[in-house]
Formats: sequence, C-alpha cells, structure tokens
Amino acid sequence: MSDTTATLPSTLTLRCTPELVQGQKVYVRLFPRSVRDEWEKLKGGGDDEQKSQQHPDEKKNLPYSTALTYLKFKTGGYVHLDRYLNFLVSLEKIDDETLRHVFRCVVGYSKGLNTDQAVLLDVPPVAEAIANTPEQEFEMTRFLKPVSGRQPKCPDWMYVAVPWVISKKLAQEEFTIYDLVPITEKVAAKEKDGSPKLDANGEQVYKNRTIGWKANPNKREVTYLPDSRGGLIAWDHPFGRKYNLRDDATEVNEATKAQYAMSRLSVVMKTEPNVIHPVIFLDAHVTRVHSNMVYAKSTHIYQGSDGLPILHTELVRNGNVRAVNQRALELLARDEMDISVLQALQARVTEERDLLERAAEKGEFPSFITPDAGVIRPLMPQNDNFAVGTGPGTLHLRLLAEHVSKVLGEKATWVDFTVEPMTFEPRPTDKQKMAPQERASRIEAGELLHNIGFPPPEEITASVKAQGFEHLRIVCLWYRWNTRLRMINALSLAFPDGPPIGDPSPGEEVFLAPGISVVFRQAERFLSHGDAINRTVEFKSLEDDFADSESQVMVGVWCETEIPALKKKDGEKRNAFLLRKERYDGKFQVRRFLAKKGFVCQFTTGMKPGSFGNPATEISPPKPGKDHAAYMALLDLYRSLGVIDQRLARAIAKDRKGREAGKLVYCGIHARRQAKTADGKHTKRIIVATALFPPEEEGDAWTMRAWTPQIGAWVPYREAIAAFHASDYALHVDGNGETDKERWAEAAAHVEDALSSLVRDELEPDMGYVVMVDGHACRRMWTGLHNENQSYQEEDITDPRTWLPGYGKGRNAPRKKPSAVIRMNVAADEVPQYVPVPRESDPDTEKESILFASAKLHRAEVDFGNPFWILFNIPRNYQAKGGDLGKAITRWDADPGKGGEEGERETNELKAPWWAVTATEIYPVGVADGVDRTMLARATARLCHQTIAWSDRSRYPVPLHAAKQLDLDHPQYRRSAPPEEQGDDAADE
Repeated sequence: MSDTTATLPSTLTLRCTPELVQGQKVYVRLFPRSVRDEWEKLKGGGDDEQKSQQHPDEKKNLPYSTALTYLKFKTGGYVHLDRYLNFLVSLEKIDDETLRHVFRCVVGYSKGLNTDQAVLLDVPPVAEAIANTPEQEFEMTRFLKPVSGRQPKCPDWMYVAVPWVISKKLAQEEFTIYDLVPITEKVAAKEKDGSPKLDANGEQVYKNRTIGWKANPNKREVTYLPDSRGGLIAWDHPFGRKYNLRDDATEVNEATKAQYAMSRLSVVMKTEPNVIHPVIFLDAHVTRVHSNMVYAKSTHIYQGSDGLPILHTELVRNGNVRAVNQRALELLARDEMDISVLQALQARVTEERDLLERAAEKGEFPSFITPDAGVIRPLMPQNDNFAVGTGPGTLHLRLLAEHVSKVLGEKATWVDFTVEPMTFEPRPTDKQKMAPQERASRIEAGELLHNIGFPPPEEITASVKAQGFEHLRIVCLWYRWNTRLRMINALSLAFPDGPPIGDPSPGEEVFLAPGISVVFRQAERFLSHGDAINRTVEFKSLEDDFADSESQVMVGVWCETEIPALKKKDGEKRNAFLLRKERYDGKFQVRRFLAKKGFVCQFTTGMKPGSFGNPATEISPPKPGKDHAAYMALLDLYRSLGVIDQRLARAIAKDRKGREAGKLVYCGIHARRQAKTADGKHTKRIIVATALFPPEEEGDAWTMRAWTPQIGAWVPYREAIAAFHASDYALHVDGNGETDKERWAEAAAHVEDALSSLVRDELEPDMGYVVMVDGHACRRMWTGLHNENQSYQEEDITDPRTWLPGYGKGRNAPRKKPSAVIRMNVAADEVPQYVPVPRESDPDTEKESILFASAKLHRAEVDFGNPFWILFNIPRNYQAKGGDLGKAITRWDADPGKGGEEGERETNELKAPWWAVTATEIYPVGVADGVDRTMLARATARLCHQTIAWSDRSRYPVPLHAAKQLDLDHPQYRRSAPPEEQGDDAADE
C-alpha cells in the first residue's frame, strides 16, 4: 500500500497557493483598446481573391492561427495569444522585433501577399502598436495572495500561465504506477440453497474468496512530459495492441495493431465559491492518436529538447483537409528554426494528400494506417471505433493524487469535502438484497432479479387525473413484427397485474389497468423516411385511435423508427446535410406532425445499424428485463406526458425538513444559444422553463408545467412540448441588442417574463419557489452566478444584466423574488474529480478494500460565507460488464483480449470504455431569510437521484432535466445545437 494513502484527498482539487509558484516569473503584454480594435478589423480582412481561396472558418482564424503557431515554435511553446488580443503571456521573454516581424507578415497575408512579399512590407501600424506595447514582468505570487473573506481576483492570463508552472513541477519526478492484487482466504463453498457443498467423496469443498486488495509490490515508473496546453503526456509510454501484448501472441490486423493512445493529465485553474484561493482541477484522460493529419483538428509535436513542452498546435483548413499553418512554417523556415520538425510535418502532409488523390482517382475511400509513434501525433477529432477505449480508470486517479502529494509535499493543500449526513430514498432499480435461496428460486422461475423502474399503475392514473384527464391511452405505431412484440413485452412488464395483452387486432383497445389502455396499429408508410410522403393522408386511417383533443382521454404515441441510411454528398457542408437529413428523417417529420395535432411521442429503433460493411439487422426481442431501449422509450413517453409518480414526494419527504421542502415550487430554466446561421448572424437564444408543483393535499400527485417565449404562458408540460415542437426555432432572427452581452440580457428578460407569469398566475400567495439553472450555460445572463461576485451582495448598476433570475426591475419584474437560486454545474473541467479511496485498510497486512466510488452528497469546506455541495455520480454503465476494469489496473496493464468462437472469447479490456465518477455541483445563492441552504442542497440532490423518466440518477434535478429535454427532443435540435452538444465533432479526449 502506498505511503501516501492516508493523506489522499477526496477530490483532485488543489488550492493554488502562492507557495506553488514561488519564484516563478511570467511575461505579459496587455494591449490597449485601440490595438484590439485594429486587430478586430484585421480578422476576416483581405482582398476578394484572398477571401475566395479561404475556407469560411479560415477567414476568421487566419491571423490568430498564424501568429500563435509561429510564436509557439519560436519561443518553445509556453506562449498564449488571446484570440481577441487582450493579452500575450509567456514564460520566456519575447522581443519586440519578433512581434513586429510576425504581425507584419500576418497583415500581409490578410492582403493576399505571399511570404516573400509579406516580409518586405512596411511595418503596418497595428504591428508596430503590438510590438511597442511594453512587456511587463510579474512575479506570479503577486496575484495569488489570499484576502480573508474575498474571492480571488486573478487576471485572465494567470489562468493560462499557472497550469504551465504546475505541470512543469509535476513532470520533474517520475510517475509511479502499480496494480492492485487481491488478498484471498479459503472459505467453505455452499450450494444455491445455502447448504455445504460436498465433493464426490463427501468432503467439504473450499474456494478462495477475495477479502481485500493491496498494492502490487512490483511498482514501475512512467515519465510524463509537460505540454503547451498546461497538462502532461506520457509521451514515451503509449498503450495499444502493439504495446499491451498477450503472452499467447494473439494476432490482429495491422490497422488495429497500429492504433495507440497516450495518457494525459490535465491541469486547469478555476475558482470555487467562497474559497479564497484559486483552485487547480486535476484529471486523467486517454488521448487517442489519429491515423492521419489531413482529417485531424490538432496535433502534438515533440520538440526534441529537454525543458521544452510537447507542442500542441491546431491544424487549419486547406480545402477539405487540414494541415499545419503553412505560412507560419514558411516564416519559421526563413528564421532558420530547426527545419527537421518542419520537414517532417511537410512530408507527412504531402504523403497523406497524395494518398487522398490516388484514392479519389480510383473512386475508393482512403485508408490510413497509423504510423509508429514518432515526433508528430495528430489527435482523433471524434470518438470513432478504436483499439483503445476512453477513460483512464479510477485507479489512475488515485495514482495521480499520490503523485501530486509526493511531488509537492507540504505545498499540496487540498480543498476538503465531507459527506453530507443524509440518505437517499431507494429507487425501484436499486439492487435488491435477497437470500441465496430466493435468488435461486427467482432464476429458476424466470423472474427478474431487479425492477425496471416503471411507476405503479395507480400512480400513473393519479397523475393523469391531476392533469384533468380520466384515461390514458398509449397508441403504438409499428411496422416490424419484432418491434410490435418488444412493445408488448415492455408493457407486460410495466403492468404485470393486468390482463394478458395477447395478440390484439389493429385498433383493438386493450386495458392494461383501470384508466390505462393501449392500441396497436401498423403504420409503416406514416412512419417511413422521406420528405415526399403525404402524412396527412396516411394519418386518416389512424385517426380513430386518437381521442379528440377536447375529450377526457390523454394520448401518448409510441412509434417505431430506424436510423436513416443517408450520407453526405460530395462537397456538401455539414449544416446543409443536417437540414437535408431533417427533411428526410421520418422521426423528425412524425414528431412535428403529431405535435401540431397536440400529441407527444417517443421512438424505439427497430433496426441495428450495420458496421464494417455489414448491413443493418432487425432487432429481435431480447430476454425479459434486457430490452432497455424499449423500457427507456416507454419511461420517456411518461415523462413527455408529464406523468409524475410518488417517488419525488417520498424523496423530498425523506429530509428532516421535508415538510418545508415539499411546499416549494421547483422551477428549472434551460438556456442555449443556437449556432450561427448561414448568413453569419446569431439567432435568438432558446429559453425553456419548467415548474414542478406540489399537490394541494398531501399524498396527491405532483404536476409539472412549462413556459416558452412562443407560448408566453405556463401550460401543462405535455401541452408545452406539443406547442414547442410544432413550430420552428426562431431562425435567422436577431434580437435588438447590438452586442453579445445585450443579447444575453434580452434572453434573461424572457426569463423574467416567465417568472413574473409564474408568480402572478400560478402561485398561491404563501407559496415560495426555487429557480434552478446551469451556471455554466447561463453565466452570461446573470452576474450573481459568477464566482468572483460571491464576495459581494450588491448588483453592478452599470451592467444591463440582472443579478439573479427573478431579480429584474420594472413592471415586468416578478412581484416576488425566488426563495433561492440553485446554481448547477456539470462541466467536466469546472467540477472536482473524485478520488476513489479504500473504505478501510490494515497497516499490518496492507489489506484494503477495492477502491470505493462514493455516490453521496459532499459538502465543501469553504473559507467564508456559505458552502457548496458536490453530488458524485456513478454512471449506469460503471456497474455493467467491463465497467469496473479501471479499479485495479491502469491502461498500461489492460488485456487486449482474445477473439474466436464464443466460448473462447475474452474481454478486451484495452478497447472497453472505463467509466469514471462524474460530479454535479449544487450551490444555493440568493437564499431568502429563513430558508435552509442545507435543505435546498439535499432536495436538489434527491431530485437528481429520483428521476421521472430514467432508471438511474441524472446530472440535473428533475425540473432542469425536463426543461433541457424539451429542447433536445425538438426536430431541429441537431442542426442548431452548438458543436459541443452535438457529439459528431467530439473533443479529442
């Protein structure tokens, strides 16, 4: 067991004290407003010929990319140029002539000049102004001196430079790795009924039982090198099929064998509420190396010299492919920089382009084989199928904590977290404890060992009646018999005490429980893909199954679909393809069609997409309890209908102040800025609000209502979904504000309208309400959400934005402020990473339990003011097959497995994803007098733990989750969402 185990922190959240950067200097140029204005004019400039040769994205990024790439190579890597030219920061001095030289050429490039012409250009005023901006030398400790009772105030460039310094320190010593080995003891084996297990001679059979774990004494050392982003990379220690060898020398194809990845440690400086120091968030990642540069977005480059970081550089578009900024390389070559790296870069790009051209001539798809690990390693732009899975494993996080404690010693001061003393109401899907005899009998009888999470029929009926209906009818539309059978099987599990569904005829209403029925219809033409289908005509044969909108019957529609086999055309842009897909995809069309008639729907895929050249296959009905896709679709349909069972009421009542928590209305605000449209303008922000209402009488059903600007009033959640999905997003329309800040202020004004309507029309005079927002998504809307403002309680009257939601002024402001605003945060680089620790250990035997991942609510030990809480979440897949692989080994020890016949196959530990603990930050702000913060944090955590349409914990509490889901289900969401939310262009890690 490691000597540092006893001092391990609960999270990888390090206080950035002055001692960590003692003696470190940094060099900064702070550019005046006049220089920034000239820089903005330069971006996107150039003559018509130059513009025509550039990709639309490059017109904006050309000056920035050229200057930054040049400065990185010229100075060794520790340099950052702010995109808006607010500052230039580096760990080494940059002389004026270097800046004058590069920015003279940047201006020349924007005018369409080549490098030979640009270097002879007279120095433009903007280049002269940049070079003449004085370079200031600062001691880093100057900006890290804590002030009692105040949030830290650091200039923006410190958040870039400090990770460089911390990474360099952590790279000074080798990283120790080991695996955990089990400690076993012999115990008497038992039969399934609990009786002793005997061998053929009547002797007791014994087996080895794992009673603990200990560190393998065979420890190894790994060297990490700092990178220019402020992280560390195990450059000389990749993992992949070529490196993680099996003893039996299992052979794989060369393309798979060549694929490899690297371990990367991230170091990010942020702030936390009411902590007087900035904090360093540490984490471990798997960086997967791409087979080529022409389709990568960035690359790592080894500079071949001690003391220089691994250089991370963005690749710029050159037509339909990417390459290192060619103009920056030309300038560096002129300056007689080390041309070996430049030649390697150019040779790699040239070779890959030749391969593309040869494949195009033959009409083939280009096939790249990953080269051996060399000085150039492009990063995967998205999470494709790969020989190395994502996630470093939880043991790696523990090793990282040990490494930080070893290197920094007493200088390593951690933010402390303690477990909040509370319990969560059990969920239907939680593992049930049962005696071995009961388990054996249930298996023999073919019964499930767990619950799916379907709400009881009587609670569904109560929720339907609370919304003003007498009956719920589920209309199942299908076109494959297997999908129909899967729907029947799912409904049979959801209503186990009802009469058998059997084989109903088309349109036959089958009663599942009192007040709940189902109808099945084959509707292949209505559900099919294609934009030329007359769905109005096709729907006429189904109309009898749908109740009149004025009747007392609530209708939910469960539809079959499949992923359309639609591919991009040659030269087709992404947005154009997504628009064409939207018009072709039957799921989008059916959702819109039904929404216009006032009905909500959910979909189940009936076909499994093909891969590796194989065709798609029909999904056969799995064994009972295994068809999770169908079960989740049915639960999602309940959520869309606003069906809320008693789990939420029981969960909230669980708290010692449950009565107080149970009287509040919980409002969730979802805000999102749509991507730019084809004309380059910003569209309106998407605003969706939901409110979860307690019943008037204890024991009755909770209800949920929603608000959008298009509707302008609070309506039942089901009705809001139909109205929202029936219309387009507000595309190609700007607000009246001229600046981005003003447009966010307009979005916040929509929220004030929603809250005003809530207080005026929906709340009783004595009712309080709580507003829940994603602080990361909404930080531009309300200044009171910012960490830097937590030391202050007064608004900035010069800022057009309101302090917090519900704090607006004027006649449209709410008459009553919220009882509290709950700021949520789930951004991976802004929440602490949990360190799995042993539950207990024995110093004599070094015995400890397997690394334990906590799913409890933790309270931060803050320095002043009020605390914040972190809810650690164990993902659903973490407990699935292969989900715990990273508990006892690191990726370096992962087994690539063995293929072959089904009985001979082995788990491919290397390729499997290793799930890690995620975190949700809960921070109550603007809390009214007399309202208990701890009660609010606990209630929020319980609303994450108990969901209305998921069998496990969600990242957001119910109201915020429901508000976001309303937007995610919109037919146009995929083509209007920002890239980070679409998933197609995932990050490289």
